[in-house]
Amino acid sequence: MNAIMLRGSILFLLIFALIFATNIRTHVWMNEYTLWSDVVKKSPNKVMPHLELGNAFVRRGALQYAEREFKLALDINPRDTRVINGLAVIYIKQKKHDDAIRLLEILASDKPNEAVFHSNLGVAYMEKGFLDEAIKVFNAAIKVSPDFPDAYANLGLAYKKKGMLKDAKKELEKALLLSPEHRDAKKTLSEVMGLLPGNYH
Repeated sequence: MNAIMLRGSILFLLIFALIFATNIRTHVWMNEYTLWSDVVKKSPNKVMPHLELGNAFVRRGALQYAEREFKLALDINPRDTRVINGLAVIYIKQKKHDDAIRLLEILASDKPNEAVFHSNLGVAYMEKGFLDEAIKVFNAAIKVSPDFPDAYANLGLAYKKKGMLKDAKKELEKALLLSPEHRDAKKTLSEVMGLLPGNYH
């Protein structure tokens, strides 16, 4: 084989190797599940990959697998508030309200300036049927973060469940001022408007 042919063969092999490597990375980056699954395999002792893979599972409705990833993350760092909150959200979705409340009460107490913990605790209370407690913590979330639309939307839903329709309307409209495309606030406000007497429309 002469030098020109040898150089051509080496160049071909290099190009082939680059194409192969690119295809592997493209598969890994295909979606967040494949991306974070790959990161977990490479860094199994870090919290973030398990957290992000757990979040990917939550978004796909695969709660059992999400719970597993969050628990693996807690084995690495039992005090990571992001993971504890994520696990609590899973418990809410699984209707394990007592477990969710237990975790979120600790978070809301330890991190009183984190509005999302108060708001999620309110959701757990509301799902459990503790509407007065839910309203109290939604208001706490709003006090901590007055521009947090989820807290207003959740407060509006709690008022709706209590039959306090004018209060519900007011809070839901605040949520939509902050986030005009807030799907839950839109849906609940539409339901509230259908229940209100005509002169309040």
